[in-house]
Amino acid sequence: MGKEFSFQWHITDFCNLRCKHCYQDIFDRSRELTYDRLIHIIQDISGFLKEQGFERLSINITGGEPLIYPYINPILKALDEIDIIDEINIITNGIIMPDIVLKGRYERLKYLKVSLEGAREETNDLIRGRGIFKRVIGNLKNTNYNFLLMFTLAKYNYRELDDMYRLSQNLGAKGFILERFIPLGEGSKIKDMVLNSKDWYQVVDRVATWADLTVEDLLPYKAFYIDFEENRILGALCNLGESCAVMPNGDVYPCRRFPLVLGNLSQESFSKIYPKILDFRANFTKDKLKGKCFLCAMEDCIGCRALSFSLFSDSFAEDYQCWL
Repeated sequence: MGKEFSFQWHITDFCNLRCKHCYQDIFDRSRELTYDRLIHIIQDISGFLKEQGFERLSINITGGEPLIYPYINPILKALDEIDIIDEINIITNGIIMPDIVLKGRYERLKYLKVSLEGAREETNDLIRGRGIFKRVIGNLKNTNYNFLLMFTLAKYNYRELDDMYRLSQNLGAKGFILERFIPLGEGSKIKDMVLNSKDWYQVVDRVATWADLTVEDLLPYKAFYIDFEENRILGALCNLGESCAVMPNGDVYPCRRFPLVLGNLSQESFSKIYPKILDFRANFTKDKLKGKCFLCAMEDCIGCRALSFSLFSDSFAEDYQCWL
């Protein structure tokens, strides 16, 4: 299998919702770059990766809300013409019908990843606003695009896992994704909603039951993808060093949940920033981690550095959600 890289591309901060758990604290168009500058950035990234022997690049386009960005179609068309790009997904809140906004069928566009905060109207609308659940469900029932549901787990929804599973199946989703709430931006106001180690254990234990595995088998994973098409459950390890996030103004973060600027693609090339992404990941060796993470014998796990940073302002602190 060839070398792969992925990044989450925030093309705008502008959004039509104000979700209580949002990572953002800016919601306007003040940081947007011009369309020509965005195309330069993707050509710079893809060209560098190709030169370095990477065979596949996957991109998650998001915002803000990407489907209200005026140049979403030209961007998708441009991405479709770059051969190293293997897969494009759009992360959306589902308020706008994609069948109306998207003006063509793009070969590399695989999924719409539609965010909900629960399998029940009252749970979702607590975070996303009154009436949002019914509106999104109605749109999903009428779309011709392949979609996944995305749930960000916190204390207000983690007991709805089986309901999330059933909802995803009943709506015809190709699968669903479970991630964890990290308190950044607006979300820092509800920091008390972060799952503790006992809560997270219950989540992983339930996923293990679906996968016919033990909870210990899934200990290192920080997110899960329940893939209905392939009838499998995939766990996501920390992807620091193998991915990044590009913000609307060109700032590059090592991870969207880790708001540390490693460089800016409107001012410097990706060839200068990529080594910083690798160096950032290499910094988190076991001997530098603290608490139980320092003592942990599990080689592939460094906990969640973003969670430690958001909770304790210390990226080397022990993982708050690990139950060991």
